[in-house]
Amino acid sequence: MTATVPGEHDAPRRQRSLSTYEGWKDFAERPPRDKPALLTTEQLGSLGPDEFARYNADRRAWHANILLRTRQVHGVHLQLGDILDSNLQDSDRVKSAAALDAPPALGKSTVVNTFGRDFHRQRIAEVGEYLDEDRDILHLPVCHITVPGRLTIKGLHMMILGFYAHPATAGILHRSMAGRDLARAAADCIERHDTRLVIIDDLHFIQMRTRDGVEVANQLKWLSNEYSATFLFAGVALRERGLVGEGATGKEAAMAQTFRRWTVLSLDPYSLRTKQTRQEWDSLLWHIEQALVLADAHEGMLVDMSRYLFARTTGNIGSLMDLIRRGASRAIRTGAERIDRKLLDDIRIDEGAETERTELQAKHDREDRARRDRRRRRLKSDGAQDTGEEAA
Repeated sequence: MTATVPGEHDAPRRQRSLSTYEGWKDFAERPPRDKPALLTTEQLGSLGPDEFARYNADRRAWHANILLRTRQVHGVHLQLGDILDSNLQDSDRVKSAAALDAPPALGKSTVVNTFGRDFHRQRIAEVGEYLDEDRDILHLPVCHITVPGRLTIKGLHMMILGFYAHPATAGILHRSMAGRDLARAAADCIERHDTRLVIIDDLHFIQMRTRDGVEVANQLKWLSNEYSATFLFAGVALRERGLVGEGATGKEAAMAQTFRRWTVLSLDPYSLRTKQTRQEWDSLLWHIEQALVLADAHEGMLVDMSRYLFARTTGNIGSLMDLIRRGASRAIRTGAERIDRKLLDDIRIDEGAETERTELQAKHDREDRARRDRRRRRLKSDGAQDTGEEAA
């Protein structure tokens, strides 16, 4: 990875919604960030005021956007790639859909968005940016929408059309269009722009105990069968909400057929239960260490706080990354240039992690004390044995 030097400050990136084709293209096609050069404390002190300000701005932006492809993420991406490849079927075949079902703050949106970005780049490389010789038809391999709190069938189609900036979303035109016409217009957009992947995020906002929710769920089944694209859904507790399998709505479950047609993938929090899971947690911390750009950082800076960081975040990668990003930002602002327990103790993160923090930290402290006591007793016993052997 090429490192920037102070003064090579990136231009501010546009912040557009991923649920518009302009925003998605910006996200999928922009070049990766350059990691700022790692300067020593002495080199930092030699920078002029403007260089120092630009360098710190680059570091803050870098830390705020650290992205790690963990073993779990790699596994989910492999499965999604298999599903997309297997869906290269003729139009008379029913296509499989995929759903990522996981607890909050485990990076579901990041996983599906980075997969979508990789797929977008792959298809652009294979087919090109335009689909016609006159360069009138833009190639949009991925459509991305985020479900709002209350969604109707008409609203669903309008969101798909809104992604493509279809005229039906402007003015009063959509008010005169029947639902089936909106559905057909959305299908036409997907076909016209050769969209092969439709990402629907925050699916858990669909309320299966309401009439609108059931109708939208049924429509999603129809869409995943009708469109020449693979649907990828992401949400929290999709099974419990009746969106996968029989669900909680009994015999009339709207999504019952998805039990055979959807492949459900999941993400799990990290744990310290076994040697393997502890190694995975430490490996994650080590890779985060390598991404940090702090003048006084050292090898093992985060790994040495492994149990503390687990207690602070309960193994939740979203909480962990928030804690590290905020810690890195404070280390830069205060001039500490390193992350340690004293610095992190004063940083608050999400309420879920903070609520469990005290109890879990106390448990880990008790375990650490017990481990130290056992080690002292073992060393004392070994010392007594050695003394006895020498006396003999």
